[in-house]
Amino acid sequence: MSRGRKLNIVISTLLLAVFLYLAFRNVNINELWNILKTTNYLYVFIGMALGVFAGSAIRAVRWGVLLEPVKKDIGFKNLFATTIIGYMMNNLFPRSGEVIRPYILGKHENISRASAFATIIVERIIDTVMFLLMFGVALLYFQDKITNAIPSIGSAVIILSAAIFLMLAWILFMLISPQKSLKVVKFVTGFLPAKLHEKVDNIFDSLLTGFEVLKKPSLFFRIAIYSILLWAVYLFSTYIPFYSFNILLTDNGTSLLKGLWDANLLLVLINVAMFIPSPAATGPYHYICKVTLVNMFAVSETNALGYGTTTHAMSFVLYLIAGLFYFFKYNYKFSEIKQQAA
Repeated sequence: MSRGRKLNIVISTLLLAVFLYLAFRNVNINELWNILKTTNYLYVFIGMALGVFAGSAIRAVRWGVLLEPVKKDIGFKNLFATTIIGYMMNNLFPRSGEVIRPYILGKHENISRASAFATIIVERIIDTVMFLLMFGVALLYFQDKITNAIPSIGSAVIILSAAIFLMLAWILFMLISPQKSLKVVKFVTGFLPAKLHEKVDNIFDSLLTGFEVLKKPSLFFRIAIYSILLWAVYLFSTYIPFYSFNILLTDNGTSLLKGLWDANLLLVLINVAMFIPSPAATGPYHYICKVTLVNMFAVSETNALGYGTTTHAMSFVLYLIAGLFYFFKYNYKFSEIKQQAA
């Protein structure tokens, strides 16, 4: 195992431990255990199954659209299986799925691994843009409540707005003038060490290749529709488990629209946790759930952690079961996958 890989494992483990400590610090474990024992897990299962299976299905179809310039009519079965295996591996080894997915699909569909990897970079850019847009919407909708909870949030809104504008402007620049944007990147990376310079340039070359699909209006429209639909699925996946813990519900119930607005804020903040390189976002996910539900919606700490613990565990188990099913169906070996992820 390389020194870099060992360092990544150490950092991931430390992040996991620190955030789990922050999440469960000063929490009444007996009360939490009683909540977990008496919870109706039906809503948790429905919500997480929706996110895992419907979400992965939409991701697979969207990935097929991104791959159309490389190869048309790639079978849904291979796209779905590869997506599920990739997310299972991401849960076990952070960021490994992005490397494994091109390898697996390339093997089944006889396409270039580099071309498949380029589409995954584009996929991540699209997801990030959707996240930033939804984050901006959530900040505007909950502006008063967030300002009361976090007085300094005004600066964050300005920074986020600037980040969204700059990212969209840069993407537009890459689409209109790919060669000029490549020159800009090469100029900037010229100040980096040779090895890092080459790596960044190769990634950007792959990104430009993947962006070719966005130049075709029909494909761009389909990708946009699938991306919006994907966010909607994850939104309902976040919202449905509220019913297992009576979160945000009153004696008179709560409107679906209000519940979805509340779930959207939690979802965008959960996505922040996904950027932290802890295995399966364990720790950051729990901490974000607790802080958001307690500080923004006055949910008890035990109920908030009950939600975070059960939804995280259910999602992890479903990805693991489905991922292992396809893993062994295609006769893969962990040694083979490990070599690709190294």
